[in-house]
Amino acid sequence: MMALRATKKTIIIASAVAVLLVGGGAAAAMVIAGQQPQPQPQSEASPEASPTPVVSDPPAEVPVTNVARASIDGWTLADRTVVGTVLPEVGDTAEGAVSLRVDAPADDADIVAASAPVALAPSTDYTLSVSARVLAEEKVESGVRLTAAGQTFTLPELDAEWETIEFPFTTAADQAAASTFDVVLSGAVRGFGIDDVSIAADGGDNLVPNGSFEAVQTPAGIVNDSLVMTDESALLAVSLAEGAVQWSATSTSGGDPITGESNSSGPLSALPLAGVPQGHYTVAISDAAGLQVQTDVAVIDADGFSVAQDGRFGVGAHVEKEAFVGTGSLAAAIGFAEVRNDISWERNEKVAGQYAWDQNYVREFERMHANDVKLLGLVVYGNRLYGARKAPGDEAAIQAYGAYAKAVADRFDLVGLEVLNEFNHRENDTACGSAPACYVPIAQAVRDHVSTAYPDLPIVTGSTALYDRDWFVGFWQAGGMAVTDAASYHPYESWINRDADLIAGTVQQSYADMQEAAGETRPVWVTEMGFPTHYDGVSALEQGQMMVRNEALAFANGVEKYFWYDLVNDTPDPAAGEANFGLYEHAPRANVVALAPKPGAFAQALMITQLRDKAFTTDESDDTSTVQVFGAGDDETRIAWAAQGEVQRTFASDAPLTVTDMSGLSQSFEPEDGEVTLTLGPSPVFITSAVE
Repeated sequence: MMALRATKKTIIIASAVAVLLVGGGAAAAMVIAGQQPQPQPQSEASPEASPTPVVSDPPAEVPVTNVARASIDGWTLADRTVVGTVLPEVGDTAEGAVSLRVDAPADDADIVAASAPVALAPSTDYTLSVSARVLAEEKVESGVRLTAAGQTFTLPELDAEWETIEFPFTTAADQAAASTFDVVLSGAVRGFGIDDVSIAADGGDNLVPNGSFEAVQTPAGIVNDSLVMTDESALLAVSLAEGAVQWSATSTSGGDPITGESNSSGPLSALPLAGVPQGHYTVAISDAAGLQVQTDVAVIDADGFSVAQDGRFGVGAHVEKEAFVGTGSLAAAIGFAEVRNDISWERNEKVAGQYAWDQNYVREFERMHANDVKLLGLVVYGNRLYGARKAPGDEAAIQAYGAYAKAVADRFDLVGLEVLNEFNHRENDTACGSAPACYVPIAQAVRDHVSTAYPDLPIVTGSTALYDRDWFVGFWQAGGMAVTDAASYHPYESWINRDADLIAGTVQQSYADMQEAAGETRPVWVTEMGFPTHYDGVSALEQGQMMVRNEALAFANGVEKYFWYDLVNDTPDPAAGEANFGLYEHAPRANVVALAPKPGAFAQALMITQLRDKAFTTDESDDTSTVQVFGAGDDETRIAWAAQGEVQRTFASDAPLTVTDMSGLSQSFEPEDGEVTLTLGPSPVFITSAVE
């Protein structure tokens, strides 16, 4: 097939002949498939041709759009365990108020993302017409192909400007009456939009039901699929009474509310948060019928319609609990690339040697995969089929545990396998107990069963409550290095002492203990760490501040991966300590379908966006302030704070410095004589060069 641009907005794709139309005028050129251009005679005195200037299109402007958690009449949308996002989109459409968005970062092919029935006659000429785009400034492959009546239609490269594309085709002589129009994945898909879908014979009616996606079914209120947004998705998808809608956004960090008015019409509308800069906000809306809805949202300045994931950052979850439904989407929205979750042995092996996977695990782990979120599988605990419940206790149980770990690796998309949880801390019901010498054979069984089949899958050992120095020294002395690809622990010393900066010494000590006890080291993964926001914890704003300081120092001192604990509050009780480590509230608010992000979720997304995969490079701390540098040269990002109170800190720079604080506010500071002096305090800031 050959694609030629007909106008700025319309492309006609034909299988044999394509006609290039310029500005909608007469045919200027014709290309016939298989025909080679013939050589032309040369003039004896050809004047030297003037160079033709190269004109390139300016980058497409990416509009502000977002998706709604709603169904579309007449269409079957892929389950979210298969495709990350296949949802109605609002904010900028080719036709009407609604289009369809497909976002499938997992790079899975040959999956039908969306399908609609069509009835086609045999041996009949039809034209398939669609409007399509990709939310990108430059033209890219869409990762999508279209099919109908047994034929495949290939889309051209697309950018953020809607293109109308036409595919003339003829049905086969034996064409069945019942057929479908399908949107099929060809690989990874990011921000693909489709609208105004039509299949019609010449002069006939559109055979695709609801081809403009206007008819949707959704509850009333705020129906965003996620309330973590970027500057390219900062709008509310709403289903409200027709008429004017009043809204306000009040920063959690204080200040006057930002207000606005929009209009609602039809079952689904876009309410742009115009004038709302980066930050965490409480948004309140009131529609023409008097419905009032309030929720919290986070807005991040990012390169794209979503926060880019960073493989260093993970989060703990409990997908066996109802509050964690949609963990893959919730984690990816913040920028987490990985999730740590129990995979209970007793839940999945109820008959010896037979694995029947708990459907909560299957559903949520597959949804994680669909969002390109990897799983750190925590293989826990014992199994009463083999004796003890809290840990495997004899050789038969240990080998069965290793076999179960291998079955987990066979079944799920893993970034690592972690051997038990807080073995040093839990009351043990085996004869051996919780000594490190009792743990080594268990880890060895996992390695023996798993590593032959999956040599690149890390076996993560330790997983201790706190950094238990005596336990780890004993583990290394007992041969722990041989069974370890990454060492893990949960350095809650920082939480217990309300001092986020303690983690630096903890990590340094852990590496020193490895070297001294075993003569070598393994990478450290912090697989559980957090600060709760219950009555005896930290404030909602302090949670984010503590998080950024703790994570920055962890990475600066050699931690390879850091898993925050945890993703969602476990209960709605604000006084329950174990329940309030989450970054999202426990349940959606009234007339809102998505979980509200806490300020900590904004802080985490802000940090991930500010670092943008930059590796730690140097420590510029002094006696009064902490400064950790990530990246190099003009691409440096400093994370800086002064734990004991405000101090002045001077930085050498010939260019202006941009300082972003934990509220999201960014300010530029001009250098004087090659220096910029800033005031630092306990709340960290991100410092970058203002030079593009």
